[in-house]
Amino acid sequence: MNANESEIKPEPTEIAALPALPTFPTRYLRFGPFQVDLQREDLWRDGERIRLQGKVYQTLLILLSRAGSVVTREEVRRHLWPENPDVNFDANVNTTMNKLRQALGDSPENPAYIETIPRRGYCFLAEVELADSPIPGSTKSAEMSAGRTADAARSAALKVQRPYALPLGFRVATLVLAGMIVGALLVLAWFSYNHSRKALHAGVKAERVLGVEWLARLKS
Repeated sequence: MNANESEIKPEPTEIAALPALPTFPTRYLRFGPFQVDLQREDLWRDGERIRLQGKVYQTLLILLSRAGSVVTREEVRRHLWPENPDVNFDANVNTTMNKLRQALGDSPENPAYIETIPRRGYCFLAEVELADSPIPGSTKSAEMSAGRTADAARSAALKVQRPYALPLGFRVATLVLAGMIVGALLVLAWFSYNHSRKALHAGVKAERVLGVEWLARLKS
């Protein structure tokens, strides 16, 4: 056996990719007035749901998992775009961070949650609390929100099924106008009838006068 054949070749090492999303031991995360429901992938504030796009929500989880520490832009790229290492992601990261700050009501000049670390990355400033149960009242608010959505859907369905009806005021005005038109036509008919009757009476009277004069002439 050759020496070359007896050599043990080392197996190629692979660079472990970061998971798409960090994992947490509890279902809920809390910071300030906000709550994250990891199971439903929702962000809530004071019982009101805040809609986040997929990449924005994932970015929030990345920052929450490293609260108090610096998350580099390269780490963000490896989490969100692991299969595209050569893509120019600077604009995408900036847009994502801006949308997240907007959802949280945060400002890069005076940050309460997301601080920009120049030439390095970002740091989440607020304390993150892990919880197994939601904030009291948030579930009720979510149910109320779902109920309002269902009521709106039912109302929309009824509007589609119900035939179009004119407003009450418009219908009353139409009836009044129709009555006025009918009344005017009746008055006009009465005047026309009265004029015709007077003309007929005058004609009969004139014929009688002519008849009397004609008889008087015959007798004379």
